[in-house]
Amino acid sequence: MRADAARNRQRIFDEAHRAIATGEVTLTLNELARRSGVGVGTVYRLFPTQRAMLEAILEDSVRGLVAVATEAEQDPEPVRALIGFLHTALSAALAQPGLIDILITATDETDSLRQAKAELGAAASRLLERIQPAPALTGENLLKLLCGLIHAVNEHPADRQDAAADAYLRILQGGLSLSPGP
Repeated sequence: MRADAARNRQRIFDEAHRAIATGEVTLTLNELARRSGVGVGTVYRLFPTQRAMLEAILEDSVRGLVAVATEAEQDPEPVRALIGFLHTALSAALAQPGLIDILITATDETDSLRQAKAELGAAASRLLERIQPAPALTGENLLKLLCGLIHAVNEHPADRQDAAADAYLRILQGGLSLSPGP
């Protein structure tokens, strides 16, 4: 890759990261080009759609959650491992605008994000399988539940979000402790 092309690519990625980190998850590709100081065609070659841009920027966050879930598997206490993973994932999603949209969407534009989400679902399933009796949840359903928790916590004022997250996770933990019904 030519040096100027590499610099342009980096400027585009840096500006996209900056915009998403500040909550501009609907940043248009035309606006991204303007802010990056490059032509629109340069941005569209890198990201064919706004969704592809969002996926590319947030894929590392999804991969980070895979690492957290994999690490949680080492905890000898299965419920604590699962709740610890959910707590970390909830905190990460609250801190990263757009991550809930990436996690909840069933159709992804990029194969690499699709693979990362499959790995996350598999890791979440392994955490669930360790709990006895096993909850009637799949890893995919657990991730949807996580998205619901993210939404619920976001409904609270910023100064009460940590307490709300803890309360919701305690309720979830209590539900995991119950034996399944008939």
